[in-house]
Parts: sequence; structure tokens; C-alpha cells
Amino acid sequence: MPSNFDFLKDTDKELFDTMEEAQRLYRSEYFNQCVITVRIFGEKMAKKILPADNSQTFDDILNTLKDKIKTQREKELIDDLFFIKKEGNSCAHGEKTSAMNALEVIKRAFEAGINYAYLKKPDKKTDSLRFDETLLITEVKKEDNKIIDKYLSLAQSESEALEENREFAKSEEKAFKKNKKEEIKKKIKQAKKNLKEKINKEEVKKNKTEQQKEKPAKKSKNTSRKQTKTQKNKFIKLILFLIFFAISLFLLIKIMI
Repeated sequence: MPSNFDFLKDTDKELFDTMEEAQRLYRSEYFNQCVITVRIFGEKMAKKILPADNSQTFDDILNTLKDKIKTQREKELIDDLFFIKKEGNSCAHGEKTSAMNALEVIKRAFEAGINYAYLKKPDKKTDSLRFDETLLITEVKKEDNKIIDKYLSLAQSESEALEENREFAKSEEKAFKKNKKEEIKKKIKQAKKNLKEKINKEEVKKNKTEQQKEKPAKKSKNTSRKQTKTQKNKFIKLILFLIFFAISLFLLIKIMI
């Protein structure tokens, strides 16, 4: 994972590992332990700048270094270490610190680390580094977060477009069903009309046949049989038509549902 203190990997691995632990504690919201760990980082750094015997405390080393300051960079480094020592001592004695204060301690450790690395090996690239709060919290660089946000935004837009297409498809399907129902209703209406006309025609024919029967006329037996057979055929055709219409009407209603 990328870290604000990656520049210390090559300069001093021990200091890098100490700050990695401090940042891990910060992300886990152990702010007091985080500040105490940063104090350990500061004390290790001070002893690397000014090797001392075991009888000298962190404060003794810092005061000695303060007397030897020659440049503004050295002054800033010692000031940051004094600040880290003071905050670390407070947390070590049980005073509760805040997330903002712990963040400030980590930032001061970052500045101290930059100056320490520059004093050991001057490098403009290292000197131009800036602390990234987003990287501390998410372990993802700010510029990478922008790329992630961009893709998330694109994904959101695509999702919204897909939802719009779904709504359009639903409206089209609804309109299609409505048109289909209207079409089926028209067909049923036309079928009823055709059936009515057919029945009327059959009634007219039947009436004419009955009227002809009422007229006194002599017909041969063969002619009478022929007429009877014709009427039966017509009646059978009417029955078949009604059955066909009923089946068609059932199928139309089935489709509409």
C-alpha cells in the first residue's frame, strides 16, 4: 500500500516502519497510542542525528541539538521534534487526545522526516512532497481517488441511463398491450356484427321459405325431399359457423388476457 512516508524506506527503514504503525493506529482510531508511537519515532530520529549514551533523555538530546542549529531547516526539524515529544508525553501520562491533534502530530512527523531525509541526502523531489490526508485515511492517493470518483460517476450515469431505458421499455410495452386490447375489441365487435348479419340473412331466408310453403302449389315428392335436404344442410352450416365463432371468440379473449 502507498504511504505518506514511502520516502523513508530507502533513507531509514526503521523510522518508516515506526510511522507505518502510527498511521495504522490512527486509521483504527487509537489516537493516544498513535501519538505515543510518533513520539517513539521522534526519539529514534533524534538519536540518529545525535548519537548519545543511554543516560541522555529525549529532552537532553533535543536541547543539545537546539544549541547546534545552523540553518532554518535544522530549526524546523528540532521544533517539530519538540512538538512531537510534548504531545507524546501528554498521551503517555493519560491525557486523552483528539483525532485532529493526532493528525497534526503525524503531519509534524512527516515534515521532520522530510527535513531528516534531506539533511542526509539532499533531493528536490523529496523536498517537494506534500502530506496527503486522503492517503493516510484510505491508503489511496488523492489523484487515484479522483480517478475512482470519475469511474463511479460514469457508472452512476450508465445506471441512470439504463433505468431510463427500462422505464421507456415499460411504457412501450404498456402502449403495445393497450393497442392490442383495442385491436382485439374491434375484432370481437366486427365478429359480433358479422354474426348478427349472418343470423339476419338466415332469418330472411327462413321467412321466405315459410312463405313459399304457405302458397298452394303442387310439388312432387322428389322436389319436397330436395328442399328438406337443402334446409338441413343450411342448418348444419349455421351450427358449424356458431361453433367456429365461439372458438374464435374464446381464443381472442385468451390472447387479450
